[in-house]
Amino acid sequence: MSSWRGAVHYQALAKIKDTSKNYELAIEAYQEALKIRTKEHSPMEYAMTQYNLGNVYAILAQIKDTAKNCELAIIAYQKALEFRTKDNSLTEYTDTQHNLGNVYAMLAKIKDKSKNYELAIEAFQEALKIRTKEHFPMEYAMTQNNLGNAYQTLAKVKDTSKNYELAIAAYQKTLEFRTKDNFLTGYADTQYNLGNVYAILAQIKDTAKNCELAITAYQKALEFYAKEHFPMEYAMTQNNLGNAYQDLAKVKDKSKNCQLAIEAFQEASKIRTKKHFPMEYAMTQNNLGNVYVMLAPIKDTSKNYELAIEAFQEALKIHAKEHFPMDYAKAQNNLGYAYVTLAEVKDKTNNIRLAKEAYQEALHIFNKEEYPDVYELINKNILISGEK
Repeated sequence: MSSWRGAVHYQALAKIKDTSKNYELAIEAYQEALKIRTKEHSPMEYAMTQYNLGNVYAILAQIKDTAKNCELAIIAYQKALEFRTKDNSLTEYTDTQHNLGNVYAMLAKIKDKSKNYELAIEAFQEALKIRTKEHFPMEYAMTQNNLGNAYQTLAKVKDTSKNYELAIAAYQKTLEFRTKDNFLTGYADTQYNLGNVYAILAQIKDTAKNCELAITAYQKALEFYAKEHFPMEYAMTQNNLGNAYQDLAKVKDKSKNCQLAIEAFQEASKIRTKKHFPMEYAMTQNNLGNVYVMLAPIKDTSKNYELAIEAFQEALKIHAKEHFPMDYAKAQNNLGYAYVTLAEVKDKTNNIRLAKEAYQEALHIFNKEEYPDVYELINKNILISGEK
């Protein structure tokens, strides 16, 4: 068996057994092939082999030694691009640029985030010079979606508002072709991503408008993410939908949007159970508690504070002080607030005592040395609760 054929064989075999081992054997075989397929004597075969070598390194990077294998994939793709140019190998050029973008994005998650996301964006934009919506609509949509992902993550480290808006534009272009009729899974995934970006942008500008756009996108994703067939995606989307309704409640229709947030969190909790998904369960319970606290001053005050307390206590069954100190402290602080506000309408003495206990628990983590501002704020709340 020739080195080239051996590489292809191992690459295919890796998909069904001994994954890491066979990908490493494929790499060895491609490297052997490159001793024959040199750039001087067989430039196009050399480029094709470098491209395939890059693909194997990229897949192996998802299994082990991520940074190292991403960097080796990048080198291989760059060598392929010495001969896979826009002038002589248009399709191969775009495929290589697209894959190069994916690897830069993967590398950015663990190293040089800003720099590598910018390089990913450059590569995707190069691919889009050829992958136009007129001639390669599905490939165009795939690259636009990945471009949106890169802008979304880059926004967390620089030019926040601008990059979120660029992410939205890329996702909207993706949806020109990822429709309910021709690519339902991709449509739902992109609507979910779009919802996430609108939800984050709502915290920066145009809160009501962007929350409403996030809600619309999540609802469109849920047309496909059925609870029976895609339980995790359904629960994740319902949780994020709840967050969007909660943020919208801060600026309009508080009672209505709090109720909708509660419904969404309760739907998420049908999948995110304490037994099967404890961390997600705790997160959703904490979110649910916060909405009950928000709703309580305007409707069913005593009942909603009690429901908030139940939700925070549920979160604390998972967020143990020893293992999740920050989550524990935040939940205890939230619990303290719920007790102290409940004390205004019932069982004052007992609820003030419980509030102080919760606040004191929060202070075990939010100590004066490490968190002076939070420490001072919680102590102020303790003093205020004592005066009530």
